[in-house]
Amino acid sequence: MSASRYSLKHHARDEQRILEVCCASAECAIAADAGGGDRIELCENLEVGGVTPSGDLLKEVKAGTSLQVFVLIRCRAGNFQFTENEISRMVEQIEKMRQLGADGIVCGALAGEGEIDGEATSRFITAAGALPFTFHRAFDDLHDQLAGLARLRALGVERILSSTGLRKACEDPQRLKQLAVHAGQRPVILACGGIRSTNIGALAAIREIREFHSAARSGGDGVDVAEVRAMKDAIISGS
Repeated sequence: MSASRYSLKHHARDEQRILEVCCASAECAIAADAGGGDRIELCENLEVGGVTPSGDLLKEVKAGTSLQVFVLIRCRAGNFQFTENEISRMVEQIEKMRQLGADGIVCGALAGEGEIDGEATSRFITAAGALPFTFHRAFDDLHDQLAGLARLRALGVERILSSTGLRKACEDPQRLKQLAVHAGQRPVILACGGIRSTNIGALAAIREIREFHSAARSGGDGVDVAEVRAMKDAIISGS
């Protein structure tokens, strides 16, 4: 990825505040759209943390909503240390999703204990082509998150999905603020970790945090339209 492409892509959106809704079905995606969400992270099998969705699901979601769809690429549940065969498989999945109209890719890999697999991640970014690339919550397993952030910036990663390792981001919003301050304009810190309308206020009050990620559930298994709307209102109120 060239430095010029990295610095200019989506420049006009830099100051916008975004709610990304994690969806594992077309019904959830439609609910996210109806509630005023800004973007979808599409996956399947949320009960294991999410894996790569089918191409048919991506096509159905693209046809049924107006939102950008970032696709999670993860070939299996478990840790983020992948074999060569698994890495090659995920490269193929990224290329397929790009061809099917994905608006962004969410992926990543670790090498050893708590280190970024730079070679694998670089292959994923190359496969994504012009699509924006989010490094997922494998980031929270890093031993040195600030060094990891610098490494991912150098690789050309545009977003990092993180709760800084907390089960719920609202437990210590200042940790996310510090990470966001350190990141600056790139990579964008996409705050996650049990975010709901009942606790997003403390995060939304932090100006340095511009993007938020939530499954938007409220007692059920799927995305709740009212929950999406309430979180979006909280983000706007915190602007």
